[in-house]
Amino acid sequence: MVFCRKCGKEISQDAKFCEYCGENLDIITKNQETETRSAEPGKWPSHEKAGFGIRFISYILDSIVIGIISSIITFPFTPTYIPSITFNNSIGVELFDISSILTSLLGILYFVYFEGQRGATPGKMVTKLKVVGTDGTMPIGYGGAFIRYIGRMISLLVLALGYIWIIFDKDKQGWHDKIANTYVVRE
Repeated sequence: MVFCRKCGKEISQDAKFCEYCGENLDIITKNQETETRSAEPGKWPSHEKAGFGIRFISYILDSIVIGIISSIITFPFTPTYIPSITFNNSIGVELFDISSILTSLLGILYFVYFEGQRGATPGKMVTKLKVVGTDGTMPIGYGGAFIRYIGRMISLLVLALGYIWIIFDKDKQGWHDKIANTYVVRE
């Protein structure tokens, strides 16, 4: 099997150019391409964009991970942590505010670190998805991941229309992907 270095499509061994993308490229075997792509920054494994269903599953997996970590971290800040002390209303609200802030920070750090540094959150790793820049860069970096996170909030706040947009978009991008110039692709 021989694959085009640029688009990853299977092509004939004696081809001088790729019949799919038209590029005049060096032709190498799949094993060599896998090694080359992992060694070269900015090369991503696939051009197949991930749809809404698989992305939703990866988000559920990430939510479970964040929920477990968040519960452990915020447990000491819940008003029922020390039952022998009677909390008045203002202390209970303050502790709730601390746990809410910690949970929010955890979500931001989780998505920014994994998407910015590793190219995929644990949920995306399990479902074999990657976040890549529209220009092919991967990983997208902390700045790009933070912009994408802000875009997630915008996508969610408008009745989750930014996420539903993935179903109808030709490039399978949500609003957060469009804001951050990213795609979610299959490995």
